[in-house]
Amino acid sequence: MKKSILVLFILSLSFSVFSQNYKISGVVKDAETGETLIGANILVKSGVGTVTDYDGNFSIEVEKGKYNIKVSYVGYRNQTKTINLTKDIYLTFRLKTDIIDEIQIVADVARERETPVAFTNVLPAKIDEELASQDIPMILNSTPGVYATQQGGGDGDARITIRGFNQRNVAVMLDGIPVNDMENGWVYWSNWFGLDAVTRSIQVQRGLGASKLAIPSVGGTMNILSKGIDARQGGIIKQEIGSNNFTRTSIGYTSGRLNKGWSYTLAGSFKQGDGWVEQTFTKGWFYFFRIDKQYKNHLFTVTGMGAPQSHGQRSYKNPIATYDKAYADKLIGDDTSYTEPPAVDLGLRYNEHWGYLERWSLDENGDTIHADVKKINTKKNYYHKPQFSLKDFWTVNENFTVSNILYASIGSGGGTGLKGGVSPVNNQVDLQTLYNNQATPNVFTGQQETTGYLYSSINNHYWYGMLSTMNYNLNDELNFSGGIDLRSYRGEHYREMYDMLGGKIFYDENKSQINNNNIASTERHLGDKIYYHNDGLVRWAGVFGQAEYSNQVISGFLNLSVSNSGYKRIDYFRRKDIVLSDTILSQAVGFSKTGTHQFAADTLVYNGNSYTVDSPEARNAQTDWKWIPGYTIKTGVNYNLSEYSNVFMNAGILSKATRFNNVIAQNNTFLKDINNELIKSVELGYSYHKTKFAINVNTYYTIWDNKPVQPVRERDADENVFTGYINGIDALHKGVELDFVYKFNSKLEFQGLSSIGDWRWDSKATVNYYDEIGDYAYSRSFDAGGVHVGDAAQTQFAASLRYEPFKGFYMKGKYTYFSRYYADFNPSSLQKEAIDSWELPSYNMVNLHIGYSFYYQDYRIKWSFNLLNAFNEEYISDATNNDPYNDIVTNDFDAKSATVFFGMGRRFTTSVKLSF
Repeated sequence: MKKSILVLFILSLSFSVFSQNYKISGVVKDAETGETLIGANILVKSGVGTVTDYDGNFSIEVEKGKYNIKVSYVGYRNQTKTINLTKDIYLTFRLKTDIIDEIQIVADVARERETPVAFTNVLPAKIDEELASQDIPMILNSTPGVYATQQGGGDGDARITIRGFNQRNVAVMLDGIPVNDMENGWVYWSNWFGLDAVTRSIQVQRGLGASKLAIPSVGGTMNILSKGIDARQGGIIKQEIGSNNFTRTSIGYTSGRLNKGWSYTLAGSFKQGDGWVEQTFTKGWFYFFRIDKQYKNHLFTVTGMGAPQSHGQRSYKNPIATYDKAYADKLIGDDTSYTEPPAVDLGLRYNEHWGYLERWSLDENGDTIHADVKKINTKKNYYHKPQFSLKDFWTVNENFTVSNILYASIGSGGGTGLKGGVSPVNNQVDLQTLYNNQATPNVFTGQQETTGYLYSSINNHYWYGMLSTMNYNLNDELNFSGGIDLRSYRGEHYREMYDMLGGKIFYDENKSQINNNNIASTERHLGDKIYYHNDGLVRWAGVFGQAEYSNQVISGFLNLSVSNSGYKRIDYFRRKDIVLSDTILSQAVGFSKTGTHQFAADTLVYNGNSYTVDSPEARNAQTDWKWIPGYTIKTGVNYNLSEYSNVFMNAGILSKATRFNNVIAQNNTFLKDINNELIKSVELGYSYHKTKFAINVNTYYTIWDNKPVQPVRERDADENVFTGYINGIDALHKGVELDFVYKFNSKLEFQGLSSIGDWRWDSKATVNYYDEIGDYAYSRSFDAGGVHVGDAAQTQFAASLRYEPFKGFYMKGKYTYFSRYYADFNPSSLQKEAIDSWELPSYNMVNLHIGYSFYYQDYRIKWSFNLLNAFNEEYISDATNNDPYNDIVTNDFDAKSATVFFGMGRRFTTSVKLSF
């Protein structure tokens, strides 16, 4: 009996050894974007398989042996890998879409081990875990070379720099369509609130990038891709709440590929909150739709989106002591030349722009009717910038494709501010005294005269474009592409009387401009245009071509593009050469003598009398078109050293037209010394990618000649104002970047990055000053050679640890460190050598992210919690030396001459999301 038991035990042990199972696990991703694919089919052998979960992961146990693992997903090409299973194994599958590289052709998305540029993919899972209802740039602080802040703290007022270049020189693309402002290159993130709900991926390419277009990608390119026909069917309902009474509700649905080739994506969102900074309220809507139709060899796509919103702002920096005197004293020390601001220790949330206001009026009996007391922020931004596009992607045959995109963007809105007024009370705007004075009729005239009012700076725009790209695969290794890029833009700019604060009429004795009836008058009423009214017209025509070579070992590209930019300005408040011979007329329009002046209307009303201004000139002063050609030459090569490692190099020259305001002055004259900006760059990189460990290292060297600087203003002893323009300062940006990830196991992952830059001005330059009439006045030279470029941290370290102790629950801690941040400043303020900008104190920040998801029937429910600036670090995020908006005049480069924004303190968001 004992022998029988022993034999059975040995046999069972042998059987268990020979039939031992091993785990096959891994992830399935989109080959172009890196997005994980949910619900992909994994077939191990006949009748044995699994599907990927919501994170694109899969796991299955089978006996050891040889298997052909086949992965399939709707809209993608199947992929098979052969393995000999003798231990647990982890596999990564990258599937290519059935649609012939549409994303690569239209949006210029870079690919691993093939495109020779430095780039980072930000996928929906990361956005979902970390964005925490911030502006999109804020999640990119964990990308090498990126520095992003919320500036004054207003919702949507974020800015981003890449390698020391601000976002005027970072090309932002939405599904291949450029969105940088055509006049000044800026990107206003409040216009793009809600995009996270429909984002397929965000790719940040650093340096000149892989785009075929002649776009301003000096620092880098941000490609934001939305979900389309190749996305899985499903939807979300999400509710968020957070600090400072923040709430946001979002819904979205993607149909996936339907019968007869249709698909659609719909999304909407609403948010509101009070803001961390005083009176930086926010209220906004977001809508998005995308309809795809596959018809034979054509994929038609119609897309529309917009985000009408309004939010309070904190526009001006203040001296450090205004917020925190002890912090200022620590930085300034015993400097006897320091002049302390009149108000100190007002707190990091202090915002000077708001005040209390109780509006009132008189009824028929003369009794006062009171309204509720409200807090009014005099700095409010309100805007709606819808964008619509129609795309046809035509697969002529398996080797030849044509993409045509028509798009339009029509923006309307502006930003308010206070003109005039009374002295502040308790360091806030005294709106009530101003209102009371103006709502009370003047005892002599009987009119409710206005001395202070809210104006709105209106910036409407009308932007239309066409982008056409052809792509031809000569064979499996060689590809040619080319196309045209056409854009037409008109920006409409004026100020209007937005709120007269109890008054009914305003007398402007300094300037006489046309009112809404096209009659020049010193009288201003609600809705009248004031101060300025002009259009900026921009035309753009570009042609581009690119050749690409790729095999399993080596790949490379050569890109050539040419462009022609046209600028024109129309001023509705000016005429050309109008002769005013009547002394009264001359005084009425604000000139002290008769003569030849610019004027705006045919009729002048002054002291109740009407005068006719005789002029043979056209009503509106217009410039001629100024056409400025540009070009781009880029090339790069990637070499795969092994299955896991590769090296790459790219180089390029970019000659581009300088921005609008550095070509045409406010008086409708072309500036002196207009030269193209010339950027020369070279970059080297190395990557090593395995299942558990991956690392990327790259170095860059960028020379920027004729870099423009924002116009500067100064006054002489007689209070005459002169505007200075700088066209021709050079800069050198160089640095090293590194990022890596190490997966200890399927539950624990560590990521890290570092970026060390050396960005300096590299030349002498000249400032040309013009008087208020627009005549050239004088010049001043300065030497900025060797001075650090300001406005972004030149040293960056970051790390994150993500732990998933059990399926569905994760904890993530993120640490970020910034140092060698030099304050922004105007280079023309350098009056002597060996001066460097003030270096801000280094700072670090910790964010915490926690979440848990589970399934209920066919629904996935996810709860998440985010704690931003978990340890409530006090730090300066933005600084300017010798700020012209500072009441205390300085000309130094240290803490006492700086005005700053402090970064936001600890705050939280939490959300519940239902996915189906």
